[in-house]
Amino acid sequence: MTDPASEPHGPEKLPDQQPADPTDLTNQPALQSGATSRWLVPAAVLTLIALVLYAWAFSLQLILPIIGIVYVLVMLALMILVSRRRGDARRKNVRLAWYMGALAAGALIVFLGIYAVEILRVAPNG
Repeated sequence: MTDPASEPHGPEKLPDQQPADPTDLTNQPALQSGATSRWLVPAAVLTLIALVLYAWAFSLQLILPIIGIVYVLVMLALMILVSRRRGDARRKNVRLAWYMGALAAGALIVFLGIYAVEILRVAPNG
């Protein structure tokens, strides 16, 4: 019989004493190290696509496309500012991942808002 305290995993081990799980999301190479361009390039592409679609949506509405344009530009600017900060690469990449998720989610929410307003718009009698 083996001693549970000598096992690499188990309830007797504190989380920081257990070996790193390579399948854990926080242990992925994209978050641990690497260039910030892996977050900035897709964010810039998403921002460009969103800007084109919001510009096209000006023919339908005015307020929601303006909100969308301001939102995606602010989120991209925040991502650029975070990428230029000095410090721990892991913390920087985690922040960029969160900003990328917020950028994508916010752009989708505004697109759904534009779609919902146009679907629910009452057709004029005529």
